[in-house]
Order: sequence, then structure tokens, then C-alpha cells
Amino acid sequence: MPEEEIAKSHNIIIDIQNVERSFDIGKKQVSVLKEINLKVYSTDFLVVFGPSGCGKSTLLNIISGLDKPTKGKVEIRDTDIFKLDEDERGLYRSRKMGMIHQLPRWIKSLNVIENVALPLIIEGMSKKKAVKHALSVMDDLKIEKLAKQLPSQLSGGEQQKAALARTLVTNPWIILADEPTGNLDSTSSDQIMAVFDYLNRSLKRTIIMVSHNQAYWSIGTKRVEMHDGRIIKEIENRM
Repeated sequence: MPEEEIAKSHNIIIDIQNVERSFDIGKKQVSVLKEINLKVYSTDFLVVFGPSGCGKSTLLNIISGLDKPTKGKVEIRDTDIFKLDEDERGLYRSRKMGMIHQLPRWIKSLNVIENVALPLIIEGMSKKKAVKHALSVMDDLKIEKLAKQLPSQLSGGEQQKAALARTLVTNPWIILADEPTGNLDSTSSDQIMAVFDYLNRSLKRTIIMVSHNQAYWSIGTKRVEMHDGRIIKEIENRM
């Protein structure tokens, strides 16, 4: 489908305009992102591919507001997130975005349901209500049986599903995933991809996933390929 038609039928949720990112290393300036322009629509499951060091994770950190571009603009639903101060960006991120990493981080003394409910408790919800909502999200992902276990008792695939539940309890618009299957076997990886597909198609979440695994080229609605800090290809998988 041509981009103009997509724009008419789907809202642009993320608009990245001429973004560059450089780092000072010693006396040298190293350019990591170069002239990045990208529109992400509300219905997108976008997969960003490229070799290690091409700038994928830096781009994800800029979209989340964790890192600031050297040049350019990032608008999320018409909000220029880098016109917000650091505290405002943090609040925006916690309420509008969910992040999944390659290695989930847990509070080891808490069981799974307590870890999943924790973001709601931090936001001020009562523990009883937060746990009830967390259990509902885990039930949606068909992992409610894991609720009373400790994170250390879970397999890698189970931990990532629990991490997804923890991300979803705050009902984010956007889910950002950085190599979420990097430490998983192929069966667990396929299960996580099926969950992402469900979140995108059925729960209408916008998903941006970074990966270097070419096995996922056909996953999602759109593929972006990066090389040496640039987007070199953008392909629609939309039917």
C-alpha cells in the first residue's frame, strides 16, 4: 500500500525528522545516527534490522526519550518530546510507552505477580487493586499460572512473557523492544513473536522491535533496515 494511502487510513503516532546523534570520544566526534527520517503509524508493528553497531538501539533510546539527538526532532502524537524537561519526559515515557529488553530486570525478593504489579503501585494504586489488574493482564497472555513463582524459577521465554505483562499493566500506546529474543531458543522466540503479533493485531498496540535476526524479516507490518547509522531501506509488509 502506498505511503499516502496508509497516512490517510492510519494515524502517525511517531514522526522522526532529520535526527542525528553524535558522541565525543576523546578528541573525535563519532556519528552514530545520520539523517534519520521515519514515520510510524498507530497500527504499525515495525521491525528495525541491521548489524551490530548500526545505530538500532540508539534510535530506540531516542524514540523513548532516554537519549537526546544531536540534531532533529521526535514528535509523538504531535508532542515534541525533547521540548519536555527530563522529569516530564520520564513521566511521559512511563505513561505512554512500555519497554522490553533482552534481559528482564526483576526485584528478586518479589514473586512474578508482585513484579508485574509494581509499576502500578509506584503510580499510587493500592497493592490489592494493582495485583488484581496485573493478574488480568497475565491471564490475557495465558501466563497466570506463573503468578506465585519467583522470577528465578522461570525459563527465559516465561520471563519475557512476564516482562511483557509488566509492560502492559500501565496500558502503554507504544511498546519498544530491544532484541527481546536475543537470549531465547527458537521455540521461545516464536512464542514471543506470536505474543507481539497478538498485541499489535488484537490489542492495537504500536510496536517497534529492534533485531539483527533475519528470520524475522517477514514479521510485523513494516521493516526498516539500517547500516552505518542510516536507514537504507523501508519495506511494507502490510497486506
